[in-house]
Amino acid sequence: MSKNGNGKGLDELSRNILKELQASARMSTTEIGRRIGLSAPAVAERIAKMEEGGIIKGYHTAFDLDKLGLTIRAFIAFKTTRLKHAELIQLVEGIPELTEWHAVTGNHSILLKIAAPSSHRLAAIIELLEEYGETSTSLILSSGTKDNLL
Repeated sequence: MSKNGNGKGLDELSRNILKELQASARMSTTEIGRRIGLSAPAVAERIAKMEEGGIIKGYHTAFDLDKLGLTIRAFIAFKTTRLKHAELIQLVEGIPELTEWHAVTGNHSILLKIAAPSSHRLAAIIELLEEYGETSTSLILSSGTKDNLL
């Protein structure tokens, strides 16, 4: 395994473990081992090493936002010259509907991903941000993820 944690030094077995975990993070070490040809203790040891090395940073739960009533999703590109970076982060992390933020280069300071229960609430978020700068909003019509990075 790579000492710097960038994954370039991973062998094929460790990469296969990561692929299985990407497919289902709740898969048992026994099942992963069966699929890739290792014993459960060997899989568990490799997973522990990848966690310690920072390759595996955590395990997450995916939600169906529609079933949670968060049916309006949008990207908001936000530009401000009035706030310092730390103040900007504090402002956006105070928005309960925020699901992601990314400090970006280009014409905007930050890109936000919002999941709101209504267009009225999305408008209120935009109004809050516009007190500090300019926004450009795009409604999300559909989404996908690519989990097979390896």
